[in-house]
This record gives sequence, structure tokens and C-alpha cells, in this order.
Amino acid sequence: MGEDFIRCYIGDISLITLQNVQRESRKFDDWELSDGSKFEHKKSYGYKQILIQDELLIEALAKRSVIAENRQPANGKSSLLWNNALLLADVLTLLSLARARYYSTLAVEKNLGDNYSISWGVMTPEVASIRDIVPITNLGRFISEALTFIEQNPNWLEDTGFIPSIYWYAQAQQTFGTGPSILEVALYWISIEIVAGVYIDGHGLGITNKKERVKRFIRDKGYTGSSWNSLDEVIDNWYEVRCSAFHEGKEPKLSRGVLSARLQKARDFASLVLVEMLQPQCDATRLQIARRIQSY
Repeated sequence: MGEDFIRCYIGDISLITLQNVQRESRKFDDWELSDGSKFEHKKSYGYKQILIQDELLIEALAKRSVIAENRQPANGKSSLLWNNALLLADVLTLLSLARARYYSTLAVEKNLGDNYSISWGVMTPEVASIRDIVPITNLGRFISEALTFIEQNPNWLEDTGFIPSIYWYAQAQQTFGTGPSILEVALYWISIEIVAGVYIDGHGLGITNKKERVKRFIRDKGYTGSSWNSLDEVIDNWYEVRCSAFHEGKEPKLSRGVLSARLQKARDFASLVLVEMLQPQCDATRLQIARRIQSY
């Protein structure tokens, strides 16, 4: 038990950013964060001799990672969103929402009692463009408020459709760069469709057509006016992609350029919808995101 640990190699984020989120949110203080570029596996806590190819791969992944290590995993806070995970998984999920990019563990190394294991994650291409939904200066507060709200309202996750919507959203993010873009668009659409459907049914509005349910949800949530005019056209395309992918198993009749633009719009809009279920954004941030969506 003295050498139990969970060590996560987190990609596509800077140490400073994650440290700021940790300090401002106060939600995962039991994790020690460090710069993976200086990591040496043989000198690591609880070192276990493993296959040389695995050790080389871990050290290679560490070079592009922030390392989060928990030396008392038995006392760690459990995930509120995922089964058999610790709260750090929720932090990464919420960061993925807040910045509309996939934050993942490139590897997870565990030593629990007599059981040592390594699991390998999904590596996605680095993203240079700005996709932020939540301003970077507000990331820590967003994580804190979101997790506090979920903790205090345990039924909210399913009552609103946030679960399973967030599962489909996470699948869309993981698809980035590893699968056809039509699948990514369809998965983002499904994540919106789920929360819209729960909203429509909960308000007894009697709308059965899935596309119309989403349109009504969008209108009621205030994504209207000239800043959001671009949604009128893209909703039809999103729905077409969803039906083509899941019902017919073929690509929609959209050019590559149009499909790429629809993907970027779906990604940012789905991210905004789910973020605002946890923390409404100010008018200036909303307008900035609306203009960015229009520009794609």
C-alpha cells in the first residue's frame, strides 16, 4: 500500500494552465502536477520494472505531457460523470468542453496493491486555433462552479440529459483526426439532440420531429437574433449528416469545404450549449462565439 499511485500523462495542455485551474478551482488538490519533459521513469515514485518498449513509450509520451500523480488513490474523490474513475477525469472532461478541444490522458500508470498496469489513451493532433468557449481567465472558476453544482444536484445530470449527452460529445472529440468528419458532426448533433429532447419532453411541448425539437430548444435558450442567423441553415445540414451517417451509412451530399465548416460550427455550438447548462456565459463571450461560428 505504501507505493500505491495513479499517474496520468495528460497531453495538449501546459503545466501553467493546469496549475492555474487547480489553484483556482480547489477541486483536485490531491494531485501533484509536474513537467513531463523532465520525467525519468526509473526514478519515478513506486517504480516497477516493465518491458523496455513500454518504458520507452511512457518516456516519449511524458515529453509532451503534464504529469498528474496521486499517491493516495484510495482516498481520491470519485468521478461524478464516469464510472470507475477519479475526479481528475471530470476536470479533463470539463476542460474539453470549456476549450472545445479534447484533453486526454495519453497514458495512465497505476499501482494498486499488487496490481500494476498501464493503459494507453487516445492521441489527437495538436490544435493551434482558438476554440475557447469559456475565457481562459475563467477556467478555474468554471471547473469549481460546475463540479460544485453537480455535487449539490446529483439528479440534475440525468434529469437534463447532460448524461448521456456528454458521453456522445466525448466520442465526437475522440473522433477528431482518427475518423471521418461526418461521424464527428453526427456525434455533436446527437449530443445537442439529447438535451433538446429532454427539454421538449420536460416542458410538454409535444414536438416529435427531432430537427424541430432542436430548433425549438435553441430558440428558447436564446440563441436567436442576427448573431445566430447562421444556425438556421446549418441545422438542416447537421441533421442531414446525422441521418446519412447513422441511417444510411453513407456520406451526405455536401462538398468537403461545406462539411468542414459545418463540423467546426457543430463543435463550437455543442460545446457552448453544454457549457451554459453548467455556467451561463456573459453576453460579450456569447457574441464572440456567435461571430466565430458565423466565420467558419
